[in-house]
Amino acid sequence: MANRECGEKKFISPVFLVNRLGRYVGVSTATGDFYSLTKETHHALKRWDKKLSHCANYSSRLAAELAALQKIPPEITRLFPLSLNGRLAENNKTERLSITDLTLNITSECNLRCIYCWNDYGRYSNKSFKKKFKRRKEASLNNRNMSADIAYRAIDLLIEMRGSDKDLVVDFYGGEPLMNLDTLIAAVDYCREKQAKQNINFHFLLATNGTLLTPSLAQKLLDKRVQIAVSIDGPRFVHDHNRPFADRRGSYDALVHNLRHMPEGTMKRLVGRVTVTPFFPDMVKLYKSLKNLGFERIEIFESEDACHKITPDRESGFFTTDKKLGILRAEYEKLAKLYINEVISGFLDYKKTFFNRFFKLMQRLYYHHQVTGGCPAARVQLAVTADGGIYPCTAFLGIKEFELGNTAQGLNSNKYKSFIKAVNRRFDNCRDCSLFSLCRTTGSCLNTNYYFNGDPALAYEKSCQLFREKLALAVACLDILSEKMPEKLEGIFGFDPAGRRGNKLY
Repeated sequence: MANRECGEKKFISPVFLVNRLGRYVGVSTATGDFYSLTKETHHALKRWDKKLSHCANYSSRLAAELAALQKIPPEITRLFPLSLNGRLAENNKTERLSITDLTLNITSECNLRCIYCWNDYGRYSNKSFKKKFKRRKEASLNNRNMSADIAYRAIDLLIEMRGSDKDLVVDFYGGEPLMNLDTLIAAVDYCREKQAKQNINFHFLLATNGTLLTPSLAQKLLDKRVQIAVSIDGPRFVHDHNRPFADRRGSYDALVHNLRHMPEGTMKRLVGRVTVTPFFPDMVKLYKSLKNLGFERIEIFESEDACHKITPDRESGFFTTDKKLGILRAEYEKLAKLYINEVISGFLDYKKTFFNRFFKLMQRLYYHHQVTGGCPAARVQLAVTADGGIYPCTAFLGIKEFELGNTAQGLNSNKYKSFIKAVNRRFDNCRDCSLFSLCRTTGSCLNTNYYFNGDPALAYEKSCQLFREKLALAVACLDILSEKMPEKLEGIFGFDPAGRRGNKLY
């Protein structure tokens, strides 16, 4: 909804109106509360909002007067107070160091050549990084893999910067992390040693392509309480198109061979991750294909056209056009309907979604989660490259202007503060959006902003549009579930006030 200048203020709609999945819902943009509406009340609020947006100036009193003209009872308009975005924007700014999440890119090696991979097989797509990498490659054959010492120093830095937080997350990433298994295991064991000596608790996440994940290795990692997400893009023809080996052979058979030999209990603890591309955007069929393989915990998300330059030969793997985005929005609506049926049938709840972004959005709305601070990059999480470089998150790896230090010398305080100051501007840039209180700038990734707008603090409009669509669907889903099974919602969504990555399942 466009904002309009009203005197010295900008008009910020007090209500986000949803008409999806046969439901009429109003969301307070000030409080985040949502309310079921009749069709008549929905249309009346829409007229009220339009009248208010065209005022010369506005106030709570004027809002009440305009509502009376639309014959909207005061007890309804009181549910939608005027925005507090200015105060929220200031409250979200911070320079406080409290890092709780660490991503270790423990290797740049990978045995696959996925069509949407922004890592570009460890080279990334940043010219300065390529030159640096080439020089280091000539000096050492091992620089593509993180050493255990670098991992230890990164973990020490996480502990040092955790503030008063006791729950810490270490995420193993790549490349293909299992190609540097020795460092992965050493890092987990090191964390457990530290945990035993200090009043902290570590949670471990691993993203793998699964081709090296034998049943015995999966069990070993699960015994060490490492949560494992396996990337599989659906049926064989889809997966092999998206995720071939380096020699262009499909990787589906190698992956599924491992999965089919997993004990039943192991499969229930693994996460199936689907990356949706324009090649096969049918999210419902992708979801069902993973369910048929035995996954109960399924994560679905679209390929993101950001991180590093998309070369022409890889552009087909991303939703880069309005037409493709229209298809994606339609598929999300089908997925939302499927989720409703899965929840009602008793198959799906929050624990089984494992950081599924759409389900996470519903959970945040249900519990009125404050996504304080927006994107967690550099605010609560850092990423470390195989050679020890420190970055705000994995999306910025290799872009030298965003390197914030290294594990040998530690975090560069000046670079860190400069980055935080720069990205804090996003709260000022977004504060006049009617969805600011619900989004807090999370709807558009900092790196996506940088990739398209040249500024991490300037939101990318297409990302915002997609977030608005997901928000509307999430609200409609919640409205349906609140009606059909109100007494079960607590059990469905669980309670995770920090909104952290991963779940405490075991």
